[in-house]
Amino acid sequence: MATLNIKSTSGETDTIKKFLTDGLEEEKRRIKFALDLSDSTIRNYEKKYHMSSAAFIERFKNGEIEENDDTFNWWAEYKLRSELLQKIKTIEDIEICQQ
Repeated sequence: MATLNIKSTSGETDTIKKFLTDGLEEEKRRIKFALDLSDSTIRNYEKKYHMSSAAFIERFKNGEIEENDDTFNWWAEYKLRSELLQKIKTIEDIEICQQ
């Protein structure tokens, strides 16, 4: 968990906290939108190739699946999804405190 401590010489800590909170919430909304798009793309690959992403990634890493535009894009989308999930977790772990 990350803790942000707000200290203001002007006494505007409530306003500053709201700016930070609103900004983090907006970033979460953007990431969730991107995550929905990524999930949709991944589902399309899973349907097209009749395989779960977990199985695909394992076989792709082991060299059992040939790299082409589709397989590279599927791998990249799966990696992007993991990064987006990590970003959401990081944002959710932020605690904003006033001093």
